[in-house]
Amino acid sequence: MKPQFDPTTVKYHLPVEKIALYPLAERDHSKLLIVPKENQEFIHSHFYDLPNHIPTNSLMFVNVSKVIHARIPCIKESGGMAEVLLTEPVNGAATDAMSNTEKSKWKCIIGGKKIIAGMNLSTIDELHHLTIHVLEKSGMDAVIELQWSGPQNLAYILTEIGKIPLPPYLNRDAEESDEERYQTVYAKEDGSVAAPTAGLHFTEYVIEKLKQQHIAMEEVTLHVGLGTFKPFDADAVEDFSMHSEKIIIQKEVIEHCRDFFLNEQRGACIAVGTTSCRTMESLYWFGVGLMNQEFPAWNTATFELGQWDVYELFEQAVSPAESCSAILRWMHHHGLNVIQGETQLMIVPGYQWGMIEGLITNFHQPESTLLFLVSSFLGIKRWEQAYRSALENNYRFLSYGDSSLLWH
Repeated sequence: MKPQFDPTTVKYHLPVEKIALYPLAERDHSKLLIVPKENQEFIHSHFYDLPNHIPTNSLMFVNVSKVIHARIPCIKESGGMAEVLLTEPVNGAATDAMSNTEKSKWKCIIGGKKIIAGMNLSTIDELHHLTIHVLEKSGMDAVIELQWSGPQNLAYILTEIGKIPLPPYLNRDAEESDEERYQTVYAKEDGSVAAPTAGLHFTEYVIEKLKQQHIAMEEVTLHVGLGTFKPFDADAVEDFSMHSEKIIIQKEVIEHCRDFFLNEQRGACIAVGTTSCRTMESLYWFGVGLMNQEFPAWNTATFELGQWDVYELFEQAVSPAESCSAILRWMHHHGLNVIQGETQLMIVPGYQWGMIEGLITNFHQPESTLLFLVSSFLGIKRWEQAYRSALENNYRFLSYGDSSLLWH
């Protein structure tokens, strides 16, 4: 079952001057638009006041994926210039690939003229020489094998020779300040080629205030790929291919989530960013499927969700606690302590929300899959009102822009 959704209903005019090219001097001084439930008035605040707008005993999910130095300046054997932009490892998780010490195979985008399969590229950095073998190439998409002399791992090599890949709409190269500011303060798992930008506003001050109000922060990992910037280029939503992203969730997180929803004194379940949101909603519906032991994944140790898979499960919805319990039974059955898998879940109007009640997120591009998610969460009329209010009140948009707290 695919949703009946007209993507032209989710668009607006974004003046170029509203796009933030650089972050504010202080992370938590960004504006915060609070969109309460139903017809309550919007609240204009600042991110450092976020803890005052979150119920006590809430549970907040943050994406701890870390942006890697995925842009690699290269030189061809002929002496011409090229650039490799790593997107994801061919096999396994990016976190594991970054620990490789001699070679690593990746999917990537290659910029440069007359580059074909079989060609070798090399890095310009003389201290850390990296050879790039082009194994496959179709257009700008390629599969490459990186080779270098140990003992340093790939994470170290990329930090020395690579660059942070900023969003294409910023139209500028990464600067020294981006090394710090295009990462969240809690980033730890190497693997993203774009930042989970909703988390860029958090500071140690905000985190400490949240703890004081008994608001728990649980860590999940969804490695953000370039697909997050992929424009919606189809006439109908069913013709669009949603990007797939790798997720990592520890067993303890699922246990805490189950216990949270069993607690009658609980606050709200909140996702920091669309990546955390997709992760937890994917987890919820995966658990719904596992309530039936004929669900294909029950007999495998594989977590995988296609673009529209969960839409077939809406009539089988259960409580989040029941969903988490089903996942824990499945993990026990397969001897798993961590879930590593992929989700292609596409959330659009018509989606049935299973777990997330609050969403902290930046302001997104018109007609993007991220805005589809927001419009599903708020409803078409409500998201339009929210974005109009943000534009009228001089909010800064996109990755380095201001923030919002949305309630479903």
